[in-house]
Amino acid sequence: MPPLPLRSLVVLLPLAFNVYAEDIVQLPAVQAIAQTPSQDGTVERAQLKESQARDLHDMFKQDAEISVSGGSNPVAQKVYIRGMEESMLNVSIDGATQNNHLYHHQSTLVIDPALIKRVEIEKGTAAASAGPGALGGAIRVLTLDASDLLSEGQNTGALLSGGLMSNKGWKTGATVYGRFGSVDGLISASHLDLSDYQSGGGIDEINSGSKQRNLLIKLGANISESQRLSLSHQATEDKGTRYLRANMVGFKHPVLPNEAMPQSLLRNTTSLKYDGKDFGPISRIEATLYQSKVEGDRTNKAGEYSSESITTQGLDIGLKSAIGEHLLKYGVNLRKENSQTNQIRDPYQNTGSGKEESTVAGGYVEGLLDFGKVNVSAGLRYDRYDYTDNHNQNFKSNGFSPSAGVSWQVIDSLQLKAGYAKALRGVGLNEVFLLDMIAWANAPKIEAEKASNSEVGFVFTNKGFTLSGNLFQQNIDNFIDVDTCTANPDADCRMNVADVDIKGYELRSEYREGNLRIGLSIAESKSDRDGKPFSDGDQGLGTSYGRSWTTHAAYDIPTYSLQLGWQGRFVEALDYTPVASTTPMTKAGFGVNDLYVNWQPLKKDTLNLRFAVKNVFDQQYYDQATFAYHARLKKVLGHPEAGRDIRIEASYKF
Repeated sequence: MPPLPLRSLVVLLPLAFNVYAEDIVQLPAVQAIAQTPSQDGTVERAQLKESQARDLHDMFKQDAEISVSGGSNPVAQKVYIRGMEESMLNVSIDGATQNNHLYHHQSTLVIDPALIKRVEIEKGTAAASAGPGALGGAIRVLTLDASDLLSEGQNTGALLSGGLMSNKGWKTGATVYGRFGSVDGLISASHLDLSDYQSGGGIDEINSGSKQRNLLIKLGANISESQRLSLSHQATEDKGTRYLRANMVGFKHPVLPNEAMPQSLLRNTTSLKYDGKDFGPISRIEATLYQSKVEGDRTNKAGEYSSESITTQGLDIGLKSAIGEHLLKYGVNLRKENSQTNQIRDPYQNTGSGKEESTVAGGYVEGLLDFGKVNVSAGLRYDRYDYTDNHNQNFKSNGFSPSAGVSWQVIDSLQLKAGYAKALRGVGLNEVFLLDMIAWANAPKIEAEKASNSEVGFVFTNKGFTLSGNLFQQNIDNFIDVDTCTANPDADCRMNVADVDIKGYELRSEYREGNLRIGLSIAESKSDRDGKPFSDGDQGLGTSYGRSWTTHAAYDIPTYSLQLGWQGRFVEALDYTPVASTTPMTKAGFGVNDLYVNWQPLKKDTLNLRFAVKNVFDQQYYDQATFAYHARLKKVLGHPEAGRDIRIEASYKF
């Protein structure tokens, strides 16, 4: 069970709900304006419910610029935006930054999509207000509040749900929520049980199952009509017997075999947020105090274990001041991170302490200028990093990151956009797993990583039709990885190893007419590291995959409270050079289709029945972001995606 025992909840919620004050007042939504013309987007709760999303693969399936590797085991899945891995992004849950440098063979962004209200995606080097170190963009996960579930005039409610999956799984969930005076709260818990799934054609994927428990607790209080305080706690626990490298199949190796073993991943995220408005010249204040801790454990047949944790604590304060039609945004970001391994193994003569610490302090200012048909933005942030590694070496980095953008409403139906952004990420925590057993040390001098992103784009709208697109070029200088030490050719060091370039484009279209909506997107990214595309061995940086197409269509039949939907994802074949080889090969292209039907038999959002068929034609395929062929081991190392999966789900709101 995720921490925060039930007895604490029983005491906490009645105390909160018994606080009486004036009727609740909802503060207006915060306006978010992107500072670059990238195809930034959102994934809304409605999409996740409609498609019976279960994991990251389902969450981002409609976005052609995003791929998710690792097969159908949630803990093995990693997100890639434009070919860049999630470790290059700023990832947060309810404003709490998530450090995903625990173990490079798994994800740390494991969460039940049923708890999510919205996912905000910022692609490419992010704007100044996105926080420090957003080299490749940002993913912001926002979880549900009581107000998202309460109907008009309702003060208390509950939601029960359950589902079955033909491809070896089931799920249950329960949520209670309420509003009493100025106080509101929510408790939601879910359990997901997955056995070893089958890939296309009925092939069993051994050691791919897991059991997952999720908990979300929310408390909110409106201090006045212009001030709100909210507390959020989200916990996820994932357990299962899987291979040491969860994103790879089993294999034998004289030194580093990929044997199966019990593993667990536990993440706890807590954030306290203050939201206020109208303080003289300050139009809006948002302040978030947070802590996130992620822990991983693995135990092999000999009883030897690896156990690591990262604790991230931070404070973000953002302010906005309206100046006529213009807006000034400014604020500070403070973050401290501690990592440690709970047992140092010594097969490689590890001399480190097993502990590291990093802090970053930054501030930013952005101006958003509205001149009618032309909008101009300009931002600047400054960050200072301080990092002490497991060999007691200290590294300091600092610098400025400017950004600017312009949009021009040429005519009512056409908008043109252009922008440029830079970001700096100082030397920070090494992957914690490597502190367990590897003698690699940081080189004596490491420069900060620096990213820049240039984009041009457009948006065309005409009645129910929308077409948008963009071209981008992104560069990262001083990428930090492990390579042969300059001072000692017989050893490996963590150091600046390469400069990186990514070029690409995306086109996105959608048409809405009455109860019908259909969409088509296409995206392609070309990467370059030292003259070669990203390879599957570039873990911690990214990988390469072919041109991607996504399609979707939905039709509502209001008379019967029925919705029919289809999602498709198609990726073209890609020529590449496998790890440990100089011989080019091809990652096979694929096309996969999903169908869904949603029905409200009572003709209101009380009883919901959902039916979905994932991978309708039982396609046997690998997502191209998944680790492919390894020449020395002579096999494909990654897991294929799940074959056909028929899902049935029912939920009832009281």
